[in-house]
Amino acid sequence: MIEDDKKRRLKKLVIIVIAIFAALVGASYLVYSLLQSGHMPPMALLVLAAVISIAIPMIRSNFFPSDRDCATEYAFHEQRLEKEMLQHISDSLGPDSLNDLFSQPDQYRASAGDHLEQLLTQENVPQNPDLHFALLLLLARFHEKNGTPRSSIALLKAALEIKPQQFVARMHLAVNYEWIGETEEACRHYRILLDHPETLSGAMKKLVATHLKNIQLK
Repeated sequence: MIEDDKKRRLKKLVIIVIAIFAALVGASYLVYSLLQSGHMPPMALLVLAAVISIAIPMIRSNFFPSDRDCATEYAFHEQRLEKEMLQHISDSLGPDSLNDLFSQPDQYRASAGDHLEQLLTQENVPQNPDLHFALLLLLARFHEKNGTPRSSIALLKAALEIKPQQFVARMHLAVNYEWIGETEEACRHYRILLDHPETLSGAMKKLVATHLKNIQLK
């Protein structure tokens, strides 16, 4: 099964490379022909050059992402999710509620864990999936930062019951399993992410596959 997946990915990659190469050769030939005939307006040449200069980096980052591309995109997903979670908490519990959790951006108060646990006991929280997920994930991150990954794992599993397709939460879960040495469970969650490659960008597929490969090489 794994070998079949590798063959399919390799075949797809070869087709993409050939298509990109053919498109670049075709565009170059078109420009050359128009320049030779004298029918190529300077403005059109500038527009074509701009399109190519934009397209090439996009193609590279999507189909041939570097490690830096992977790290940058993952950081973007982390930051976007955090903003969404804080917005849900602010909208549901009031903006002042964030002051009880953070002393400054990305800096938890020492009492944040107790406060989040108290909020999770409120009866209305389970009726608001976005708020419930946000509180669980923030508490999981609090435990990560305090070096208690087993507590984080339980919370991440609960959060994924609410949003099973949430990429960042499952990445955190897999990484925490790696942290405590449960590599089989880590691999299982990385594979869950790769079971739906259509939902991931090229950079995120490479990031997950790299984590999986690193575990298997140990």
